[in-house]
Formats: sequence, C-alpha cells, structure tokens
Amino acid sequence: MGGERARAFGWLARELGFECELEESSCVRPWASGGLDELRPSEGAGGFSSKVNGVETHRAVVARVQGRRILADAGFPLPVLLPLDVSSREFPTGFGALTVKSVAGGDDIRITCDARGGETELLRLDLARRPNPLPLEEISRPLPDAPARHDAGGSRDPFALRVLDDRVLFWRAGRMTILDAWSRLEYPLPSGARAAIEKIFALDLEGIPLSDERPQEASEPATLSVFHLSPVAPREARERAGRDPVPLILVSSREERVEEAASGGSRITIRATLADVPPEGPGEAVRKTLVFHLVSELFELSRGDGRGDGRTG
Repeated sequence: MGGERARAFGWLARELGFECELEESSCVRPWASGGLDELRPSEGAGGFSSKVNGVETHRAVVARVQGRRILADAGFPLPVLLPLDVSSREFPTGFGALTVKSVAGGDDIRITCDARGGETELLRLDLARRPNPLPLEEISRPLPDAPARHDAGGSRDPFALRVLDDRVLFWRAGRMTILDAWSRLEYPLPSGARAAIEKIFALDLEGIPLSDERPQEASEPATLSVFHLSPVAPREARERAGRDPVPLILVSSREERVEEAASGGSRITIRATLADVPPEGPGEAVRKTLVFHLVSELFELSRGDGRGDGRTG
C-alpha cells in the first residue's frame, strides 16, 4: 500500500536536487490492524511480536537535509517530516505520539507510537546497509514480495486514507475506521455510499469502481473502543469492572477488558457496541462526546482509591 507513491516521491525528490534514498524496512499500519488494536513490540531482543497483524516489507523514503536524516515517507504515510537523528523525543500525530529510537550506533532505527494504552512499533529501518542511490529503473521496480499490480480498471480491494491533525480516517471493503490517540471507531460504510465516502475523504470518485466488499465485515455492528494504560494492578481493575455504567446515547452494550501491561499496571479497554448509527457514521461531535464519556469510565477503573462510583471526579 503506497509503494508506487513512495518510489515516485523518491524519484521526484532527486530530480529536485535533494539527497534522497529508498531504504528497505518493515512497517505496520495501525489504521489497518485488528479491531482490538493488539499491536505490541515483543520483549527481549526486540522485533514485532506475534500479536502484530499486517507487518509489511516497505521501502521508506529517507532524505538528507544539511546532513540530517529525515523520514519523508509518502508511502507510509506519516503526517510529519520525522528527524531520524533525534532520539527519545515525542512527535504528536493524529494517531499517537511518535518516538524515534536508535540502537547499534544509530543505524538501527525503530519508530514507535504511544497511543491507545500501549506502545506500538510502526516502522523499522536498518541504515547500516547503506545502498548506493537507486537508478530510475530500480526505483520503478516493485518489491520482490509486493502484491501484484492491478489493472487500471480493476481496482481490487480499494481503500481510502486521510490523515488529519487529531485523527486518521481509513476505509476499505465496506468498513470505516477512525483512529486517534485514545480510541478506535469502526462502522459499516458500504461502497454504494459514494457521496459519504467522497465527503469524508475529500475525494472525487467519478469513474472509480468501488467493489470487493467483505459481507461479514461490512455487516458487523459499529463499535467504539477506548484504551488506557493504568498504574492499577490488573486484579484491582478487574474487581471494579462490571458495575452499572451511565447510559450513553447510541451505546447498546459495553465490554470491559483488563490486561497486564508490559511496563507494569494494566491496559484497560472498553469496547462499546453502538446502535442506530447513521449510514454516514455518528458524526465527529458525537464521536468525541462518546470517547470523552467512555474514557472517563476508564479513569474510574484506573483510580487507586477503591471501587469507582460512576463519577469522573
């Protein structure tokens, strides 16, 4: 996803006089992962854990500006130009705070995202294997394990992606996902709702086929999940779960989940099933209101002064 765009961007940058290279890497896209947002870095020597879905081989665009390495990756995409020589500094984005971590003398780089109650490794670069600048014919060549290109009129498994300052919008196969640092909203958005898709993504879809919906995924109910990393021990958090929650508009049921966090404490999730959601989605104001109230419930589960009483205090 985005590989051809990255190659074109690298070629254009070189033609404009920038020192720019395509680096082989591995990446995970949080907006396209499983609904429970189960992305975690593995323990020990590092690497993507078995819980990570959708790890992909990727060519990252790395530019040099006044001697500094900068990730300028049109194919990932990251919503910021990310300096690779600045370690342990957080960069806010629409889907969480990004941090560059370097090991092995600064040539082995990990880009992580702190959001939704956990830390996810999004991109891994090994810059020790410095390739020579790729010629145009190599830039135009797809990765060996990349999926086959589709014919211009085929548009197999189409998707739409929009990265905003405070959230990421992603649509594919009749399913809409809205991701921010606290939450993940999913709801059915069939390909036939072209006007809604055009409005959400600021697109003109005239003449573009939208097909290959997955009936099972498209028919699943709308869900809103919120996440929190709490210092409270898992047993204590579980003892507070299951109380009668405050009724919320559109929320038909809730499921609370408590996991032991790798850094200590608990990772607490509330997964709310939504009912009576309009075809174009609940609307941004309603989404933010629901996130606020559900996160307030998470904070009650996270408090260390006894059983929560339903107030957000």
